[in-house]
Formats: sequence, C-alpha cells, structure tokens
Amino acid sequence: MKFLYFTDSHIRGTNPKSRTDSFFDTVMAKIREIKDISEREGVDYILHGGDLFDRPDVSISVINDMVPVLQSFTVPIYAISGNHDIYGHNPVTLPRTMMGLLDTLGIIHIINNERILLKKDDTTVQLSGSPYIYGLDREENRALYILKDRASEADFAIHLVHGFLMPDSTKAMFAHTTISDILETKADLTISGHLHDGFPLTEVEGKYFVNPGSIVRISNTLSELKRRPKVLLIDVVEDTCSIREYFLESARPGDDVLDRTEIEMHKFKRRELAEFKESIESTGKYDHINYLDVIVDIAKNEKLDKSIKDEALRRIAEVEERRSLQ
Repeated sequence: MKFLYFTDSHIRGTNPKSRTDSFFDTVMAKIREIKDISEREGVDYILHGGDLFDRPDVSISVINDMVPVLQSFTVPIYAISGNHDIYGHNPVTLPRTMMGLLDTLGIIHIINNERILLKKDDTTVQLSGSPYIYGLDREENRALYILKDRASEADFAIHLVHGFLMPDSTKAMFAHTTISDILETKADLTISGHLHDGFPLTEVEGKYFVNPGSIVRISNTLSELKRRPKVLLIDVVEDTCSIREYFLESARPGDDVLDRTEIEMHKFKRRELAEFKESIESTGKYDHINYLDVIVDIAKNEKLDKSIKDEALRRIAEVEERRSLQ
C-alpha cells in the first residue's frame, strides 16, 4: 500500500512580500506535480499534514482555480487541519472554513481525531490524525501526539499531527514536543507538519518519526533560501515500510523566487525587534504577550473548569471570524 505525504501548502491568492514569482501559480504547479508523481508511483492514498490554506477564508477565485486540480487526483486525499485552516486556532470553526467546505463536498477527507482502516491485499493500515489546537505543544495536550487506540487487525499504524514535533530540543526557541516525549505512542510512523524546515526520518525503539517540511517557502530566511521542497513516498507491506524523499522539480531554486533584499531587511528587522523587546523587558516583568496564552494560563492557574476556557477560546474564534468578514 503506497502513500504520498505533503504538508503546509499554504494556498493563497496574494503574494508573500519575500516572493518574486507568482506564489499561487507556483504552489498550484507543485500540486499538479504531486498528482503526476502519485500516478507514476502507483500511490493508493494522498496524505496532507495541515495548513492546506494560508487562511480559513481564501477567496472564491482561489477555490475556483484549485478545486479542478484537486478533483483531478485519481486517489483519495486524507488531511488534518492546521492553524492556518481555522479561525482563532480553534478546530470547531472548521465547518465554516474553505477547508471544511472541501471536506463537505468530498474533494478531500478530513480525519481530525478519527481512526480509519485502509486495506489492500494482505496489508491493513490504520490511519489517524490530530489537528492543530491552540497550545498543542503544552504538556497537558501532548497526548494528541500519542496514538493510544490501535485496532488489533492493523498491521501498521500511521498518525498525522500538525504540531512542533522535533527530534530534540537543541535548536528549539519555542514551545515544542520532542520525540522522546511521545515514545509511548502505538503508531509505527508519526508524521508531522507545522515546522516548515522539517526534520529527517528518525527511528527510535523501532518507531519512525518524520517531517519533510513545507512544500512552499513563504519566509525569506537564509535557511528557506537553501531548502528544497519535497514530499514523502511511503510504501507499507504488512508490518514494514520504506520511506523515500522526492524533491519537487517544479520548486525553483531559492535564488530565483526569494528576494535577497528582503532577506537582509528581515535580518535587520529581527535585530531591531530583539532590541525593542529587550528595552521593554528591562522596564518590568511581562510574562504574557499573546492573549491566548493569557487565557490558557489563567484557566490553569485558577483551576477553572475546562468548559470555561473552551468557551473563551470559542468566543475569540468567533470574533476573529467576524473581523475577517468586515
């Protein structure tokens, strides 16, 4: 049974400031190439790791152009939602998003918090997925990375998650989850998205973890300039699998599509921001900047009922959705 996995396509109609090409045309060319690869390799299923779109309410014109491309795929597309696919980082808003619409129309199949069995010949694969939720990489939400329920008839289990999964904490400067944190998972293969740089296939205690990285380059960092977008080809036979990276030929070199002027400006702005942050912190102690962090921490510190926190986050998502319609 063969799978093709890609993630963080961030489909949008506008151009990121760092890009010199037509971003929409480029990402659609990549998706067409992914379709061609899937047919050439005899893939049975397409998997997407979240952030299909760059925002939950992309324009109708974008949908009109991309839907025929997705409909041309000859195999099912299974996906989880990322933080950019929903309002207010809240997956309960999914039915009111463009990604939710594609699921309703049967163009893609969202498997958020679901477990399905796929069968071919003598192989049965369990596929499951955890979407992005706010605070996914906080310790109290770490269970979303961990597959606990595995069907007895499953020869192999694949779990998708849209979060900051990393091999270790060496380069981490943000909330994240390490592979060692989730080794109790019953998944044979855990595939993540969200972290655009990705990380190579890592085997620990007979379990595999990988993130091929985003198929697009939105930021103008030097690492993105050098990175080559790719997808994964996964071949499962009973309880074993082989995984191969496939670099996208339609992804032009970073020098061709990323503006070096913007890169240098980005470095300058980052330095200025760091100096500004340091000056603010020197005047007092500010533990909270993000209002979502404030809500989650208050709920935890005051030991408020989970329903109160969820209601607050729901209302924030509604406000964000209303603002997007103005």
